[in-house]
Amino acid sequence: MWSKLFTTVKYTLVTVNFIFLITGIIVLSVGASVQSAYNGYHPFLSERFFSLPAFCIATGVIIFLIAFFGFYGAYTENYIMNMAFAAAMILIFVFQLSACIAGYALRSNTVPLVQQQLMTTLDLYGPAGSVEVTRLWDQVQEDFECCGVVNASDWIIPLGTQETNGLPISCCNHIYGTVQTFNCTVDFAYRVGCSEAFGNWVQSHAASIGAAGVFLVLMQALAVAGALWMAKISREERGAYP
Repeated sequence: MWSKLFTTVKYTLVTVNFIFLITGIIVLSVGASVQSAYNGYHPFLSERFFSLPAFCIATGVIIFLIAFFGFYGAYTENYIMNMAFAAAMILIFVFQLSACIAGYALRSNTVPLVQQQLMTTLDLYGPAGSVEVTRLWDQVQEDFECCGVVNASDWIIPLGTQETNGLPISCCNHIYGTVQTFNCTVDFAYRVGCSEAFGNWVQSHAASIGAAGVFLVLMQALAVAGALWMAKISREERGAYP
């Protein structure tokens, strides 16, 4: 009976490690994808948003390497390898759980953080400011159909258009190629602020990291439990030392 159960756990753990290896690749891919998405909006995001995807990438690489130890330990029924694998997974488990908590905490504060960062870049818009920030503001307002930080009136003072209520063209829905004079004012601008529209997009990516982390934590718990049980049985019943 013990022999059958041991064999079942052995091959189950091998299978779990294979799934865990794939999970590590998925986590790495999610981190790289979010990192790539965020890089295009670097001036509009605080460094806190870049730490999580970077952590996911590092965790994915480490998991990829550790999974091989799990394969070897499970297949050869090696006590020390199983214990080393379990110890490494417990350490990664703690780090990953911390990342999940940080990810969901950051998710709840996304819009205020984005709003704060966007406010600092309003004065950099225009010919006298930063070309990169100007281009990025136009891109964000066009892509997310938003205007200003909270609303369109945020532009009035930075642009000095108190009399005309003039806004960046990207604040209004305009048809490219139209040959006519076009003035974008508060009355015709998008009603949604970019801290909300852009912030929700950033928030959805932070949530994907949190979801990947939760799935990974569950897989880790299963792998650690199996490795510890196998190490215990291999020591007591088979004396499987290297």
